[in-house]
Amino acid sequence: MTDPTQAHVNDAGVTLESILPLYQDGLAGDEAAVLEAHRLLERLRAKQPGDPLADAYHGSIMILMARDKTKPLEKLRWSKAGLKLLDAAVSANPNDHMIRVLRGKACNKLPEKHFRRTATAIEDFAFLVNRQERNEASLADKEFSQLLYDLGDAYSRIGRNRDATATWRKLESMSLDPELRRLVTERLQSLAGRPEVEVVPQEGGASSILLGVAAQATARALQTWVENNQRKKVEEARRKEERRRKEEQRRKEEQRRRKRRKRRR
Repeated sequence: MTDPTQAHVNDAGVTLESILPLYQDGLAGDEAAVLEAHRLLERLRAKQPGDPLADAYHGSIMILMARDKTKPLEKLRWSKAGLKLLDAAVSANPNDHMIRVLRGKACNKLPEKHFRRTATAIEDFAFLVNRQERNEASLADKEFSQLLYDLGDAYSRIGRNRDATATWRKLESMSLDPELRRLVTERLQSLAGRPEVEVVPQEGGASSILLGVAAQATARALQTWVENNQRKKVEEARRKEERRRKEEQRRKEEQRRRKRRKRRR
């Protein structure tokens, strides 16, 4: 985790490359790194305006700032600001691989019922998949597998079941790690017998949320988002601890087997 007392990068020599480690720490949940990356990106963009990639990273950082806010309306404000920068970056340089990655991942994490941006994530992910399949990109197998999974998940989220199935079938035919293969199999089974396209109910209207028509309703809706994110963090911590215990048990069992083999000799 970033020490907030030591996080500052020398402003005089700040570059986008020097900010990227802070961005990565922010993705991992380091709130201090997110704030410092935001501060430096503001300075960098003021000194060197008109760089779509820097704009895209700043937009992504703003989405992370929204993640870390506790007040629903602050989450909304930072999310909207981040999306505005990301959209402008794609418009300025629509063929840039990293800009598409940044916007696609940011939009894919936003709740559809509040922001209606899953279609944007699909646009960006499909663009990246097409480039990879035309050998115009050089994603590692693991990255491409995750991209296909995320694309299928986005399709499924808005009821495009045929597209989700086709995407996950493509992923299923690739060499996968066991956990991802299990997950893909489960998702495909969940779509079996479903219509090719269906309307997925989304609670809450986009207009009241994004246009600020009903601020009180917005606050309640986004508070649910906060609570869901907190539950996800707790569940992820529980899974990590369970994996750690299993690994520890496996090591102990392996040690016992080695001792038994030595005694037999």
